[in-house]
Amino acid sequence: MTANDALASYLGPDLFCRLGWDGLSLEQRDAILSVFRSGLNAGAASGAVVTIEELLIDGRVVVCDDGSTWEACPKGAETIEEWGAGALVAVHRGMLYKLDEWEAVEVDPLRL
Repeated sequence: MTANDALASYLGPDLFCRLGWDGLSLEQRDAILSVFRSGLNAGAASGAVVTIEELLIDGRVVVCDDGSTWEACPKGAETIEEWGAGALVAVHRGMLYKLDEWEAVEVDPLRL
């Protein structure tokens, strides 16, 4: 899945179409994705759209590309392990959402 697919899933098809995504340059697309991520982060301390960079301890610890780390509940670790590194996810209100499959797992911030 690409970041474009994930953004379309997250925004919904109508809003995504209104962006005119196909007509935008790569620089414009990157700028929109950056603004979108910043807006989510500003909207809620726990809100972000990130890529899973690394999984540790069989999916129990999630390291994201923005430097945040999350601890999954025991039941959710297996699901996160299936998603794998590289998955685009949204973190919001103590839940980790895989954007293309509409799955979610409860997580807590982890301070290392």
